[in-house]
Parts: sequence; structure tokens; C-alpha cells
Amino acid sequence: MTILTRADGPMIWAHAATPAAIDAMREVLMRAHISEPSISYLMSAPASDQIFDSEVVILNESEPQLGVNFLNKVSPDLCLWADDSISTPLFALSHRFSIPIILINAKTRKLRGRTWLWRKTIARQALWPVSYAFVETGEATGHLRNLGLPASNIEVLGPLLSGVVAPRCDEAERDRIGEILAGRPVWFAHQVPAQEMRLVLLAFLQAQRKVHRMLLIFDLADPACEVDFLKLCDELDLITHARVEEGEPDARTQVFLIDDDSDTGLWYRLASMSYMGGSFSGCAVPNPLIAAALGSAVVHGPKVENYQHAYGRLSEAGATQPLQVESDLSQRVAALMEPDHCADMAAKGWQVVSEGAVVTDRLVELTLQTLGFGELEQ
Repeated sequence: MTILTRADGPMIWAHAATPAAIDAMREVLMRAHISEPSISYLMSAPASDQIFDSEVVILNESEPQLGVNFLNKVSPDLCLWADDSISTPLFALSHRFSIPIILINAKTRKLRGRTWLWRKTIARQALWPVSYAFVETGEATGHLRNLGLPASNIEVLGPLLSGVVAPRCDEAERDRIGEILAGRPVWFAHQVPAQEMRLVLLAFLQAQRKVHRMLLIFDLADPACEVDFLKLCDELDLITHARVEEGEPDARTQVFLIDDDSDTGLWYRLASMSYMGGSFSGCAVPNPLIAAALGSAVVHGPKVENYQHAYGRLSEAGATQPLQVESDLSQRVAALMEPDHCADMAAKGWQVVSEGAVVTDRLVELTLQTLGFGELEQ
């Protein structure tokens, strides 16, 4: 996600405490910006050893002045609060800065444990900036009503699940390349680091013995490795073409090297299976929900810390194939490329991606309405 600095339009500040919530809020923000390009946004999170995203501002609760400086600089028009806790100094600053808040599945247990008088006064004051609250259960609705939030401003929406804004592609080009590749199995290796180039190419050679005419679309994590990659392909006697030169693969192409991420949506749509580069070497891995959203089955190694929750959701649903050791890639690709197998995994992946769609749609809708883009429902 690109952090957008404030322009002429409204600024949204989203605060989330977990990687899953960060990804879910990222989708809400991106879609809100797509709908209304004048909107700017940024994200923050409390200090955590689980959050690796360099584009998320870390606001340590033990240093309250950081929050003051942050809000003075940003001056948001709306806050989307997806942190479990609302009894924090940072949340209290929203009252001081008069920032309206949309509360998303916050937990009120700590507030309910206080004395009746405390709940009647301090807790209700803390909730004054909350213009609307989404909760997971009807029970949570009752707790917020007891703390003074009107029932008309509370909505049961279920759990907040991350999804993706899937990249688009040129449909005419997709159809044209699809005709060229008609009947050919396609495997996409996305964001492959230098230390995995040989691993993926050897797995391709092994799979070709059983999956004839297979095409490998190869995306290098570091374009500077292109010379070494082409030398390796030559060493392995692979017919390799590059998008920057040939433009499209042809009937002879075995390995097709793409030149950047601008057409990721195209390759995922063409590939029945995609390998998530970096997952054996511990490098940054792609978000697997993008592949799942575009109908590609996902295969990956054991090192997926960056999007661990997303990989976990897909794996639990049977929508991805996690491999434990490098030799598994060579041994399993052919079996995984079976059409029925890929189609089944892809269908399960789409189900996972779709789970959070209703929640995301509603959050985007209310966010836009609160900022004046559309009428709020009464």
C-alpha cells in the first residue's frame, strides 16, 4: 500500500493492531480512494513484533507524545479504529482532537470490568467521538449500548477479514495470449529471489516430464538478476523469451521472463498455479490472496511470515499447498498442476477471498458516506 500524503480532500487515519486487521483496513482504504481519488489515507499500529509493514506508522502507547505529534501533523478527518482496545491514551486523543471515529469490532471487556460510576462517566466520555460502531455479535451491541452508544449507531457485521484489491489487466491482451497458450498448462513463479532461481527452474524441468508443453512465467524479485537468470536458463537448455523483447510467449517458449509487476493481474489470470517466491529462502513473499482472487491455485514453502495469516486462511480451506522442504517443489509440481486439482484449490481460494467481501463493502460505503460522499442512512 502506498501511504498517501494529504492533498486537498479528506484524510482518513486507520489504526489496527494485528497483521490481519492491517490488511483488511488496507483494502478498505484503497477501495475508498479508488471510489473517491481526492481521499488521502495512512495507517498506524501499536508497537508489535508481529507487524513488519514499513508503510504503517508505529505509535508506541508508552510514548503518548508520539500520538500527539502524529495527529498534529496529519489532522485526520476520520479515524477507522480496528484495534481491540479503546482504553488507550491514543484512542483518548481522538476526543482531544475532535476526530470522528468508526469503531470496528473493539472489545469492551476492560471497560465493563470497571465500577458502575466509572462506566457511567469516563467510559461514556471516551465513546463520544464514536460516530458509528461495527460489532461481531449481538452481545457486543448490548455492551456498547450500556456505555451510552445509541442502538441506531451500532451494526452487527461479523468478523473483519482481509481481502484484496485484485490488479486489473488488459482483457484483450489476456484473450490474445490465452489463444496462443490454448491447451498449455501455465505455472507462474512470482517474485522469485536470486537464491531460488535454480530451485524453481529445476522443479519446472522435473514437472515437464509429466506435464508436457508446460509454460513457466517467471518474475524476478530483483531485476538486476536478469543476466544471471538468462545464463542459468541457457545452462539448463531452456527456450527462454522475455516480455521486454518478444512481448508475448509463443508455441516454443518454455520460460517467459516478465519485466515488472505492472501486469501481475494478467499472469495470475493465465496461470492455473502460482508459486509464491521467497517462501523457501525467507525473503518477502507476495500476498497469496491476490492469486486466489484471480483464480490461481497457490503453492509455497514454509517461510511466509509477512502474510502468515493470509496463508493460514488459505491453507485451512485447502486452497493452497504448503511445502516443507525444497525437494517437495520438484516432486509435487506435476501432481499439483493436474487440472482438477488446480480448479478445486482455486475454487476454495475464491471462497476465502469472498468471505470478507460483505464486511469490506459496508465499511467502504459508510466511510465514504461519513466523509460526505453519499447520504448516511438513518
